[in-house]
Amino acid sequence: MLRLDRSREGKRPIVDLSQIDLREDITYDEQPIQIMDRKVKVLRNKEIPSVLVKWQHHGDEELTWELESYMRKHFPYLF
Repeated sequence: MLRLDRSREGKRPIVDLSQIDLREDITYDEQPIQIMDRKVKVLRNKEIPSVLVKWQHHGDEELTWELESYMRKHFPYLF
């Protein structure tokens, strides 16, 4: 049985496009603004650290888990 959640409908924030540096192909670079949480996924012989990232122009409902190593390499100012 499929139930559509209509309560989320229309709750996406409106973003002023003049605040975003759009390229000619209508894309832009996402910039992380804050690390909200950390976790380590434990595999058999390996630990994989991840961070929960809040992105510019996105609300709290759109946080994403990213590899800590990637974030440290590309966005060292967050650490």
